[in-house]
Amino acid sequence: MGYKTTYLYGASNSPERYYRTYSIPKVSGGSRTITEPLPSLKEVQRWILENILDKVPVHPFAKGFVRNRSIRDNARFHQRRRFVLTLDIENFFGYVAATTVRKVFLDLGYSSSVAILLGQLCTLHGGLPQGAPTSPALSNLAALPIDKRLSGYARKLSIRYTRYADDLTFSGDFDAGSLIEFVRSVLRENGFLLNENKTRLMRQHQRQETTGIVVNQAMQVPREVRRRIRQECWYIEKFGLDSHLQRTRNTRANHLRHLLGIVGFVLFINPKDEDGLRALRLLAPLLHSFA
Repeated sequence: MGYKTTYLYGASNSPERYYRTYSIPKVSGGSRTITEPLPSLKEVQRWILENILDKVPVHPFAKGFVRNRSIRDNARFHQRRRFVLTLDIENFFGYVAATTVRKVFLDLGYSSSVAILLGQLCTLHGGLPQGAPTSPALSNLAALPIDKRLSGYARKLSIRYTRYADDLTFSGDFDAGSLIEFVRSVLRENGFLLNENKTRLMRQHQRQETTGIVVNQAMQVPREVRRRIRQECWYIEKFGLDSHLQRTRNTRANHLRHLLGIVGFVLFINPKDEDGLRALRLLAPLLHSFA
């Protein structure tokens, strides 16, 4: 790792001294607490991620935090289905216990002493810290027993299952009550809890959505997002960029980059989206003109 063993033992024995905590706003409202390792520990964790964890295969139905998989891959499994059920694991990182992390390294063949050291370098207060680079990969490996049980159960029912981080999605024709109870039981057996407030069952006549993507027919970003893009472009075309920026109290570069980021997401989900393509043709030259 390039660090003295005295540092590694110090960071593993008193990890709370090697983190800083801050909050960021959530899109849905409120805030999310991030516990980020200091640069030296983050470098150690990146070494563990790149040299150990990234080389371990995860379940094929785990779509988050995996190279060459994305929320688009997660959503496309659930297009044009009778029911779409989305469930949420409560405090996902926090419930991945230090003992579970230690077992991940033991199962990879490390000795008990090395597994303990690696586990302590990657955990804080008995769980996975939100800001550590190793946490996403470890959460996928810790959830492997859950993915195996739920995908096996889904296969027996001839329905589809995917997991994107703490978001579970099932689609097809099923008895929702029995399925939810099975998921609740499997999570409990593996040390997790179902977030009862985020369970959503969506029928064909309703908007069916998973991880922010509408899947009734072709995959699409929700209409309110595309409506906002159309509105922003209309204001810019009608009144000019400078007048629009005065109204929104934004700087040119920041506002345009933000809009282009949204447009990029829209086109990532649906490369043929007309609103996204039109906005890209309008906004990209404006950003380029003063970049």
